Amino acid sequence: MAHLHIPDGVLPIGLWAAGWAVAAVALVLTSLRQGPPQLIAFRGAIGALALAAMAVELPLGPFEYHLTLAGPVGVLLGVAGGYQVLFIATAVLAFVGHGGFTVIGLNALVLGGGAAAARVVFVAARRRFSAPAAMAVATAVGQALAGVMWLALVGLAVRSGGAAGAARLPALATIALPLWALGVALETLVAHGIASFLARVRPDLLPAGEPEREAEAA
Repeated sequence: MAHLHIPDGVLPIGLWAAGWAVAAVALVLTSLRQGPPQLIAFRGAIGALALAAMAVELPLGPFEYHLTLAGPVGVLLGVAGGYQVLFIATAVLAFVGHGGFTVIGLNALVLGGGAAAARVVFVAARRRFSAPAAMAVATAVGQALAGVMWLALVGLAVRSGGAAGAARLPALATIALPLWALGVALETLVAHGIASFLARVRPDLLPAGEPEREAEAA
């Protein structure tokens, strides 16, 4: 649960407008250094994979879950590249009905925050653990953070409805928290599988867990 599937006209304008403003500034800042053409092509390939994963609906009882791959995207592309890719992915998804256009900024910030956290955690964890284990830990932390941001934004939107909206918060938490935990578990398992595959066929794509390598790859 890290993507706001909320149509336009639901969230208060102050919330989504602020999200758009912060997201736009972050996009400009992360685009100041593009890197070589090979890196741009790599980002495009990873972005296409993330977009395909987000478009697939996984039924969880009466609900549907969409993988984000925010953890692997952040680990493989770095903070700046991961944010750019996830911003574009959320914008494309808005055109096919996965959330409104007004929530593109908020979605980019939620997913980008999770991706950034995953990159930082992976680099630290890689010094002690194998690449698959480090990817799993990094994704769990990043997805948990993105889920908390998602819940906070939804909570703010519900509270904006006044006393009646605030009264719905306990019911919302009762439904959302178990789904959030299940989402973290699913993303972690998928990320572990991705890292296991890359460790066998293209280990050079995985950061080595050294600050100097991190700076070069990002």
